[in-house]
Amino acid sequence: MTGLEGLDAELLPEAGGARYLVARSADTRVAIPLAEAREIIATRVLTRLPGAPTWIAGLLNLRGTVLTVVDLDARLGGSAAAGPVVVVEREGRTFGVRVSAVEAVQGTGGEELPVDAARAAGGVVRGLVPVGERPALVVDVAALLRTALADATGSNS
Repeated sequence: MTGLEGLDAELLPEAGGARYLVARSADTRVAIPLAEAREIIATRVLTRLPGAPTWIAGLLNLRGTVLTVVDLDARLGGSAAAGPVVVVEREGRTFGVRVSAVEAVQGTGGEELPVDAARAAGGVVRGLVPVGERPALVVDVAALLRTALADATGSNS
């Protein structure tokens, strides 16, 4: 288990800028808003849910709390990841997002740019942001949670 405070904050946000947990997923650089990230845990074996979509990786017992884990690589159209799980919290719910690798915590002074429908990955990518020297796709944690809940209950077939 790793708290976010252990990652180097390579770039501090400029006035009005945001901070992101930058990771790799489906051969793409992604950014999870730092305000929604709680911790990073090492790769673990998950309990697979029969009948769940491939991008729902399974369940994880984290200190007595069972979390649903979404595989961001698979959700973005790649192969399933085997990397760390970023524990995120949104709308009063905590769940895991498995990525290929975590790079750093970085800030940006640039604005988030909208993405076209082709890059939005079914609505789970909300924009593109310059983080460091390269851009990253911004994960819409709320949309990821909504689609996971909808698929788990069968209301989004």
